[in-house]
Amino acid sequence: MFTHSILLLISIGIPFLSLSIYPVITREIFSDLRFMRILHYAALALFGFALYFSNLDVNTYFSQSDELLVFPLFIIALIYAAVFAIITNNIADIETDKISNTRRPLIKGTVKQAHYLLAGIFCLSYALILSLLVNSTMFYGILMISAGYYIYSCKPFRLKRIPFIAKLLIGFNSLVVAVCGFVLAGGRLNDFPVIWAVFIVLPLSLAANFVDIKDIAGDGKTGIKTLPVILGEKRAIHLIVFFTVCTYLMAAVIINLLWVYPLCGIMAILHITLLYRKPYNEKPIFLIYISALFGLNIILLFNKYLV
Repeated sequence: MFTHSILLLISIGIPFLSLSIYPVITREIFSDLRFMRILHYAALALFGFALYFSNLDVNTYFSQSDELLVFPLFIIALIYAAVFAIITNNIADIETDKISNTRRPLIKGTVKQAHYLLAGIFCLSYALILSLLVNSTMFYGILMISAGYYIYSCKPFRLKRIPFIAKLLIGFNSLVVAVCGFVLAGGRLNDFPVIWAVFIVLPLSLAANFVDIKDIAGDGKTGIKTLPVILGEKRAIHLIVFFTVCTYLMAAVIINLLWVYPLCGIMAILHITLLYRKPYNEKPIFLIYISALFGLNIILLFNKYLV
């Protein structure tokens, strides 16, 4: 517990120290953190936790004082790893961002690319060191996620150019985070439910194609063949709506409680309405998406006390 407390203080202190020494680049990293995507992974880590304790008393976890800081440290390691993923993605996407994301640091010219990349490498190194000091599961999870995002965004692979495969890779990263949450809660890798693994990798990841809609102009001009680029915005939204319906329906069927069906139906309608709303705005869709994930976690954790 003492070691974990020290690691927590160091992890929180690094950004403040960096802000005093390198204020410009630190502010740019903070402003470009993409909190909704980080919340997505935090929700999936907690999903693994909730899944493990769905039939157990969660108080047994909180009675183990040595484990209380493991989850906060996992989320912190994910955030540091996310900085590396964001920075390398921004470097790889300069031409696209000149069209679709003109507020990114490299496009504004507020940071030098070499210094920016060094900051990303430092954050990834710290994420790996932190996770290695806490738990081997965390270490391998952060390593796999970071490798997945690198081959997704960067040359020579740059798999984000290939529709479906790109989102399946994101789905795999999402599954890795959920499995880490499950194992860190006390579960065994082999016991992670296959049906929930399928849920994360297929409908959930394919529904996440909505994140590419706002970048359709830049992606189209730089040869990144996302679903909206290939099908056009209107038809892509129709297909994303189908994946979204499958996501909510599959979650409801797996849980299989009468009151969950109308709840999932309401969330699905809100989600779909926002997908079709003009002008298109990603932020409220992300808010519904993240809310639904956290809602799923709450249902898994506390439903046993309500039935």
